[in-house]
Amino acid sequence: MDEAMRQSLARQITGLPEPKQPEDQFARILRALADFRERHGRVPDRNAEEASESWLGSWLEAQRSAERRGDLPRTRSQQLEDVLGADWA
Repeated sequence: MDEAMRQSLARQITGLPEPKQPEDQFARILRALADFRERHGRVPDRNAEEASESWLGSWLEAQRSAERRGDLPRTRSQQLEDVLGADWA
C-alpha cells in the first residue's frame, strides 16, 4: 500500500477531513501574488529580506522552472499569465 492510500484510509477510519486540495492552495498563492504585484508594481524577489516576499518570489521561480520543464499544467500557466502577463515565465 502506498503512502497516499494509507493516508486516505486513515482519514476515513478516523473521520478526519480531507486536506485542502492543491488547486485551493495554488489559487490562494496566486491571489497573494496578484495582491503583491498590485501593491508594489513588480513581482516579488526571492532574494528579498522580507520573508513573505522572499517566499512568494521563490514560489514564482518554482513555477517558472516547472514551466520550462513542461511540468506546469496549462491551466496554471494560463492563470499566471492572466496575473503577470504573457512574459511571466
